Amino acid sequence: MISFDNVIGVVAAAKGYFGFMIFGLMLSVVLTGALATYMANYIQRHIWIAYIGLVFILIVGLQLVIGGLVDLEILNINEEFKKYF
Repeated sequence: MISFDNVIGVVAAAKGYFGFMIFGLMLSVVLTGALATYMANYIQRHIWIAYIGLVFILIVGLQLVIGGLVDLEILNINEEFKKYF
């Protein structure tokens, strides 16, 4: 399955040509599936990439939680660090 923005991009690039639109959508589905499979296999072989991704997700999640607490005035932080949240 491809994302909605990919569908809109393919339809816009086809400029009204139905055949180009169908070809572009089919190509997009095939490439998305193939590259997703390749990336999944690559990450399974190099598990450290998954751990780096997990660290980034945890950092962003922590920033969102702290930023929300600051916005709700439940938590006060130094003005110098507010730019990170």
